[in-house]
Amino acid sequence: MQFWDKEHLLATRMARDARKPQPVLECCVQNNHLWDLVAVYRPGVTWDAVMPTAIVFDGPVVYVKEEIVKGIAMK
Repeated sequence: MQFWDKEHLLATRMARDARKPQPVLECCVQNNHLWDLVAVYRPGVTWDAVMPTAIVFDGPVVYVKEEIVKGIAMK
């Protein structure tokens, strides 16, 4: 799914809630905001007070296709 975050609300929250064991970003910060980022989560996780840790958290989207496919295939 693609999401346009015009006001950067989701991007700000995702950056703030990022933590281990989530992968550390190697890209995707522009003007202090996350952009062109892929976040893949394990099936069944929910976002409560803090977002769950992602199994894929990187980009730009065009460069992380393999990671996306592997992340989606995880069960």
